[in-house]
Amino acid sequence: MGDFVSGDDVRSCIAICISLISLAFSWRSWLQSNRPVVTAFVCDQGSGNVSTTLNLVVSNSGNRPATCVRLKALESDISTLFNSTATPERRKMINDCFQEDATIPVLRNGEEISTCFGVIARQDSEESWMLRGAAIEIKIEYGDLGRRRFVSKMPLKIHMRNGFAGAVWKSN
Repeated sequence: MGDFVSGDDVRSCIAICISLISLAFSWRSWLQSNRPVVTAFVCDQGSGNVSTTLNLVVSNSGNRPATCVRLKALESDISTLFNSTATPERRKMINDCFQEDATIPVLRNGEEISTCFGVIARQDSEESWMLRGAAIEIKIEYGDLGRRRFVSKMPLKIHMRNGFAGAVWKSN
């Protein structure tokens, strides 16, 4: 008589296949959830009755350190953030945030770092060298300690984070 595959053999093969597929999904899920998650946003550093100074904040809200964090934006897009009163020195200061020299070597999980990112004012004056409400799309490239690479795209908007619609109540 010929060799026949029994029902138990078929069920065993199916169980092994399901186990391997489950293992692959679990491994992929673990990789996706155990990684750095880097974002960037504009935040008010300080404000008075006429102007608000801004910071560019880079944050890692993931549960692993991020390495070689670099912000990228087109120079033509960056130029749309400036008021006509912005001096070349001020424009360079903002452009420098998106240069290779500004790469952050390591950003610990839970860490936020910042750099100055301009001034907005109530009136159209020399003090206001960023355009309130101007927004561009930026790209954030970074890695993790396991040498995986990530790229995120997000909007970057010039506005006050406290008083996102333009005003806040002052506390006494």
